[in-house]
Amino acid sequence: MPSERHSHGLRRLAVPTWFGLVLLLTIAPGPAAAQRVEVALWHSYRAQERSALEETVRQLNTELAGLRVKATFVPYDAFLDKVTNAIPHGHGPDIFIAAHDRIGGWADSGHIAPLDGYISDDVTRRFFKKTIDPLTYRRKVYGLPTAFKSAALFYNKALMANPPRDTDEMIAAARGFVGKTQAEGQPIYGLVWQHSDLYFHACWLYGFRGQLFDSARNLTLDHPGNIESFRFVHRLVSELKLAPEDVTSIKVTSLFNSGRAAMVINGPWFRGEIAPGVDYGVALLPEIGASGVRAQPFVGSEAFLLSARSAHPEQAYAAMEWLTRDAAAERRMVEGFQPVANMRCYDAQQARSDPVLMVFREQLKHAVPMRNSPEMRMVWVPMNHALVNTVTGRATPEQALAEAQLRTRIQIEEFRKGQALKEAGSNEGELARAVGWGIGGGLLTLLGFIAVFWRRFKRMMGEAWQEKSAYAYISPAMLAILLLVFVPFVAGLGLSLFRYYQGEYFYVGGKNFVDILASREYAIDDPFSFYYKLFITIVWTGANVVLHVAMGLGLALLLKNPLLKLKGLYRVLLIIPWAIPNYITAIIWRGMFDADDGVINHMLGIEGYSWWQSTPSAFVANLITNCWLGFPFMMVVALGALQSIPRDLYEAADVDGASRWGKFRHITLPLLKPALFPAIILGTIWTFNMFNIIYLVSRGAPNGGTDILVIEAFRWAFERGDRYGYAAAYSTLIFVILFLYTLMTNRITRATEGAFD
Repeated sequence: MPSERHSHGLRRLAVPTWFGLVLLLTIAPGPAAAQRVEVALWHSYRAQERSALEETVRQLNTELAGLRVKATFVPYDAFLDKVTNAIPHGHGPDIFIAAHDRIGGWADSGHIAPLDGYISDDVTRRFFKKTIDPLTYRRKVYGLPTAFKSAALFYNKALMANPPRDTDEMIAAARGFVGKTQAEGQPIYGLVWQHSDLYFHACWLYGFRGQLFDSARNLTLDHPGNIESFRFVHRLVSELKLAPEDVTSIKVTSLFNSGRAAMVINGPWFRGEIAPGVDYGVALLPEIGASGVRAQPFVGSEAFLLSARSAHPEQAYAAMEWLTRDAAAERRMVEGFQPVANMRCYDAQQARSDPVLMVFREQLKHAVPMRNSPEMRMVWVPMNHALVNTVTGRATPEQALAEAQLRTRIQIEEFRKGQALKEAGSNEGELARAVGWGIGGGLLTLLGFIAVFWRRFKRMMGEAWQEKSAYAYISPAMLAILLLVFVPFVAGLGLSLFRYYQGEYFYVGGKNFVDILASREYAIDDPFSFYYKLFITIVWTGANVVLHVAMGLGLALLLKNPLLKLKGLYRVLLIIPWAIPNYITAIIWRGMFDADDGVINHMLGIEGYSWWQSTPSAFVANLITNCWLGFPFMMVVALGALQSIPRDLYEAADVDGASRWGKFRHITLPLLKPALFPAIILGTIWTFNMFNIIYLVSRGAPNGGTDILVIEAFRWAFERGDRYGYAAAYSTLIFVILFLYTLMTNRITRATEGAFD
């Protein structure tokens, strides 16, 4: 028998024990919850497409007890880059929705996994063949299609009752609108489409039996059918004036909604951009004359792709399979207005009652899937440039396509050299040497900075440098500089010694720098080499800085006039251009320079003039935009410096009979130099790397003629086969140029000398 004391101790222990067991049973997850697996889904759908997808995800989470899908929206502009960068580091999605044209590159780099171990014939039979075939790469299926997107013909029923059956009828109908205007005097166009974009030009290219690659994967941009399609577009735009020369996606929507476009060529997404009051119809693209061949646009197959780094691939595939079943697809079709890839969905009554969806289903029969190989990414920019050259008359179709063939061939050949590096494998000795070069170069640069500025820091601190508290004052700034300047610089310097190919980096030493300085990546006699870009950058920087200083100083002198009233109001108004984000300003000015509807052309009386058809005019448009952005900074600096000049000096000069020019030359200008010189150096660095203005206003037109070095680096990184090492070498050269410029000008002008006294 236990003692009374022992029994009492057991009772005391039993109370918290039973309480803990009850609490544990209360809060512990049940068997289903304990086995519930979360699958991350990334997408870039918007509006109705997003709502329909998220509703199907909620239904999946309700029906499948052991699985939970978390859908995350990522803006389309950042979607592809974010997926590419996140998956290798293990914090990307399990599944994501993307078009099929990137499958080849992602498969070779190990970003996505094949579905051969999961997919069955019953699943593949759900979809149209033209939507499942593009998801096949190297005889392996890499995705389950959700929808397909191609172009079709939208027409305004208020302007034309029936769509054309062939291009002859289309041209005849469009010519009937030449010279017609609305009540406000704005012209009406018969046909509008983005004629300088290969995606939309594909309907004519394949309609004329053209091709981009032959069956052996050889590049054939100068194919006779391509030449005929280019000649056809030149006739429509430049000779018959059926379409505006300067066209963007925003302009297509604006013209159609305002009743100024009888027909437009666009995709299913355009349906959500049409204003509610517009009575429109959708029809198949017309046949090419009497050839019997219908215009054939690109078709893109959007699909669920499985990440190769997914922690739960079986559950991720189960989610993909469920989300592409007929019931889920029908919801996306009805509520999201998507042309889904499931064949049986079009037999439903709701689908048959939607004529737009039925047209896109029929257009699928006359569409060509885009290639999903990595080489396809290198075709877009040269072909777009060739279209621009043809439309504007700067080159014949034969000349434009021959140039595109040459440029693309050089890029593809250089890209395929990476395959040899990959097959050879990485050498551990070379890798260690590359890392050593990157770290050593970065440390040498860091030591150089320390050596240059060490004395100046000591002079600035004076005797306080001996105090330990001085280190505390400068440590936050030094830490910020280390993390934000030196660490990225060291990383970029190391990257410039490598070659990127399909997810792997290979050491190439200084080859990237040699190729840039020798212009080996360009065609023979190509003017757009590194030195041309450097020349444009120097002219761009010099012209901007001179105008910024002249305008800023002139306005500062006017605002300092004691007789001027409402100075505060003027200062606020003149500072507004600097306060508005520059990318917003760039978009606004782009619209102001529009050839047909831009306010600049209307003010100058040159309606229809395209600022982007020549390098000088595009350069001037960029210059005007950047001057609008840049003069407030110089004005503020000059105005602050003018306020500090003693009036006694001007009074003494008046007594001596000095003129206004004499006072400005001998008093104002010398006393402004200590403030203006550092501002000029800073403004030069800003303008030298002014990315947004050129990229958003002229967009490098014509054909990269107004691109500066920083934009060229961007294009090598993201538009020409992911040449990250080459782009890093460009960035390093830009840094070296600006660093030498800063040292030189600082020594000549002694701009920062007074700051350390």
